[in-house]
Amino acid sequence: MKALECSTIDIAPTISRLLKVPMVPPSGRPIPEVENYAKEKGCKKAVIIVIDSLGYALYWHLSPVMKNLNEFSKKGLLFKCWSPATITSPAIASIFTGYLPAEHKIYSTDDIYTETSKDYENPRLKSIMEWAYRAGMKSSVVIETKGAESFRGKIRDFYGVPNSEDILDYDCRITEYALQALKGKTDIMAIHLRALDRYSHRAETWTELKKAAKAIDENLGEIFQSAEKGTIFFICGDHAIHGGKKWLKNATHEEIKSHENNYVALITGCC
Repeated sequence: MKALECSTIDIAPTISRLLKVPMVPPSGRPIPEVENYAKEKGCKKAVIIVIDSLGYALYWHLSPVMKNLNEFSKKGLLFKCWSPATITSPAIASIFTGYLPAEHKIYSTDDIYTETSKDYENPRLKSIMEWAYRAGMKSSVVIETKGAESFRGKIRDFYGVPNSEDILDYDCRITEYALQALKGKTDIMAIHLRALDRYSHRAETWTELKKAAKAIDENLGEIFQSAEKGTIFFICGDHAIHGGKKWLKNATHEEIKSHENNYVALITGCC
């Protein structure tokens, strides 16, 4: 079966359409398959979970150990999703805003502060969480501390976790805050899990990489169980895995092409 295709810049406008969040229309466009699915399921809330480095080809390798995510994908939709950036900061900015990096100009966390100081009302810098908050909805962000601080004064509920050498513990702390936000009846939330990316740089074997994937999957399971009925999830990679030569030694031509084109996995589904 041919995979559904889209871009990560389509996520924010899709949520805008589903939750009726007014925003200046970005470069991305709502994904019709998700619109139809969400309408059928009656989705009223949204959660974005960025799994750092979850490339589309990599997802298929890891899906046997990511049992919660694999089961979730069977009930929802799986996309081969093009990402416009190969590093985290601009890639996540595109997911959150719906714009290409050349438009939002966020290439590092520091750029968020710099660009905002130039023009606080620039719509290309506003995340879907900010648009929702402006519309009177409850928005939450759970990411690394420095990135979380960039939301100060823009939304009320933001949670930051300091960077850590123990990346599995870091992701567990991110998950704890996410569960706290879900208890607070948030309407839209963004979460960033990083273990897979950290392991992609430091690990040498698939066994180690699968350990990170399994840990992330356990965190996903907790989040799924805590979400209100009618919550739609957008679970996606931000870019293809780093250290490509190491992980592509025995890859197929199709997998190599997917990596070179910077395709990530996007799984959408409703609780």
